[in-house]
Amino acid sequence: MLRVVGPKNVYNTHGELIDLQCVCLDHTTNNVVKYCAVIELLAEAINLGIRALVVNLDSQLVVHQLNGQYSVKYHHILRLYLRVRLLERNFDFITYQHIPRQLNTLTDALANHVLDRHLRNR
Repeated sequence: MLRVVGPKNVYNTHGELIDLQCVCLDHTTNNVVKYCAVIELLAEAINLGIRALVVNLDSQLVVHQLNGQYSVKYHHILRLYLRVRLLERNFDFITYQHIPRQLNTLTDALANHVLDRHLRNR
């Protein structure tokens, strides 16, 4: 079965790329991957002592859920959502913004590269 890739790019306040990571997950949905990436990002930001964060995601559904505009209907997503909410308590400011995938070319290229490499090594 095809594996889903969850890329994560981290930029500083000047818009400079400071971290680039990607993870492959088996047998899961795109929304689970997005939530896992947010959880990893928040944990990393906490470890770095970051207190304010703007998180850009290409999943409009996840952005709306995390901004409180949509409810979470599925139990497996709700567990991840609640974990995000617990991590958010460590920040003075946090918000989520939707970035259309076509404008998120670096992340898309990273996802494709890692997925291709992963499939070649199976």
